[in-house]
Amino acid sequence: MITGLRRTALYVPCDSEKMLQKALSADSDVLVLNLEDGVALSRKDLARENLVRALNSLDFGAREIVVRVNSIVSEIGRHDLAATVPCRPDGICFPKVEKAADMHAADTTVLELEIGHGLPEGALKFHAMIESAAGVLRAAEIAAASPRMASLMFGSADYETDVRCRPGEDRIEIMLALQMIVLGARCASIDAIDAPCFDIRNFDLLRRESVQARQLGFDGKTVLHPGQLAIINEVFDVTPEEIAWA
Repeated sequence: MITGLRRTALYVPCDSEKMLQKALSADSDVLVLNLEDGVALSRKDLARENLVRALNSLDFGAREIVVRVNSIVSEIGRHDLAATVPCRPDGICFPKVEKAADMHAADTTVLELEIGHGLPEGALKFHAMIESAAGVLRAAEIAAASPRMASLMFGSADYETDVRCRPGEDRIEIMLALQMIVLGARCASIDAIDAPCFDIRNFDLLRRESVQARQLGFDGKTVLHPGQLAIINEVFDVTPEEIAWA
């Protein structure tokens, strides 16, 4: 049973069967089975085949399973969706979303696939990656673009490239983007997921980023390495005070 928490969302590259197997024991609330960034163009077909096999044969337990596809305006992305939807993951993550129309197009395509395969309509949830200046400025409209929307996920690396900024460890240079994503998500009553900490061995920095993200209102962080999970889960865990209030 899925807990409903999204404290941690671990990226799992689908071109690696070894990583897919290791993910079965990862203490992550969400597994983001990744077909996009991190998978070389020459290995996209292999990653998609591994994904379908994993979704049809592996027991992921109580984790929420989200598939990050390539852009659906590309042939690769359309193949990703066609292969993914019939396997019925919990959700789909769309990269580089910049406007509500992107999610409207995704909704139409996924609905057609659901109908074509005789699947429940609207069951798949959407997670939109916000990775550009345009995406940040339209975060609220993206968050409200579809009843399927479950979260906004921040992609800080591409955002920083797009706006040409060089944030320090306190992330003050991207603070506006962080706040805009939280505000957009809250206006639509969906979750906001912070970007990963890229220095995977710097646990002090990881904790500072996680505490900062929680203080800003984020519900969790995406994760690059299983070794980062314990700290993020701890920081974003439900507190005794929150339990008492509930």
